[in-house]
Amino acid sequence: MAGNRLIPVERVTVTIDSVTHAGAYYVKGPFLFVRSPFGAKAIQVGGSPAEAVAKLLLAVLVREGPNP
Repeated sequence: MAGNRLIPVERVTVTIDSVTHAGAYYVKGPFLFVRSPFGAKAIQVGGSPAEAVAKLLLAVLVREGPNP
């Protein structure tokens, strides 16, 4: 079954104000998903490297603060 294939999850970190924050990301189709203790976000990726986009999204999550 093609729908049950595992999607590789990669770890990603960003350092903001001397504090390193960790999260994870994966790409499914044209979308990149980032999860962290601060919440989750998704974005459609174009030609940019997935890790670079994941770092940007993780930084946004950290700056926005925790989501309930």
